[in-house]
Amino acid sequence: MIELILHGGPFMVPLFIASVGVIAVAIERSVHYRRATVDGNTILVELETAIRDGGIDAARDVAEQIPGPAARVWSEGLAHSQLPLPLLRERLDGVASAEITRLERHLPHLEVVAQVAPLIGILGTVWGMVTAFGGVAGGLGQGIGVDGEQLTSGIAMALVTTGAGLAVAIPATVVHHYLRARVDRFIEQLEQTMRDFILTLSTGASPKHAQAARSAPTMRDLTDVRESKKSAAAR
Repeated sequence: MIELILHGGPFMVPLFIASVGVIAVAIERSVHYRRATVDGNTILVELETAIRDGGIDAARDVAEQIPGPAARVWSEGLAHSQLPLPLLRERLDGVASAEITRLERHLPHLEVVAQVAPLIGILGTVWGMVTAFGGVAGGLGQGIGVDGEQLTSGIAMALVTTGAGLAVAIPATVVHHYLRARVDRFIEQLEQTMRDFILTLSTGASPKHAQAARSAPTMRDLTDVRESKKSAAAR
């Protein structure tokens, strides 16, 4: 196996580093998402009970003890519950966007590996074929026949680097899509959490919020908010 890898030449070094990186990111993100996963309905029941029994401050203490992005939205919202509803919505949007950014950490790296690894493999293939044909041309030019060692070495490099590039890119693509799906579920939970928070606050905490909630527009989709912010930054 080691001898086979050595046939790939220097192109195997970045592919090996990329494969280790894919494994590390997959493990780190999976552990992070597992710790951050908390049932939204459970949080809602606990915090509604805390608000009813002890008020906003007691509910905030409970929220700060719960892990995950949804609990952070509750904690931040409760800490600024005195704000007018439009400003409170903006505050929640900012917290949710920051949590999504934290959840998406390292995912772009997986996407880069999935795109670049096959290209490194192709580059190794081209280099190997150049080496192989160099062995043919060199031997024939000297009148000694084909340099079989250089020919086989070049073909081996071409095949090994192609296979290695695909062997790294395919798992990176699968892992990226899996983790991306996990992040999308967290985004859905955050959207629901903000709706639950506004509804809870408007019906049980403040008549001013209740009146504003009835006249306020529907909660904006987090993905659209983030895309609009990116577009504005690009302009």
